[in-house]
Amino acid sequence: MREKLRKWFNIDNIIDATVDLFLILFDVLSSPILIVMRLARFIIGNYLLDGVKTKIKKVAHWTEGKHPLLQIWVWTMIICVGVVILTLMWLFGTAFSEVVMELWGDQALNLDE
Repeated sequence: MREKLRKWFNIDNIIDATVDLFLILFDVLSSPILIVMRLARFIIGNYLLDGVKTKIKKVAHWTEGKHPLLQIWVWTMIICVGVVILTLMWLFGTAFSEVVMELWGDQALNLDE
């Protein structure tokens, strides 16, 4: 239990938490959509990306000692699928930001007035 706490409370995590807390207090108060975006980033970062890393590590260990042509084919397919997924994420992110700006763009905090 002590080791887990020691891993959680290292200087990197403390700095990340402090910066995130500051950004939430400073930015989110002026734009509530940032709450939703931060929650989405947290969920994607913790659950989806960690899952992807685990799968890539499993494939890396599975391809150890296999025929070189099989290794090349597997890693080529992983790279191609990764490019397609990243492209789709970019497209959906762009579409989502356009929808958000269309729905809530006029409610943004205008400091020029």
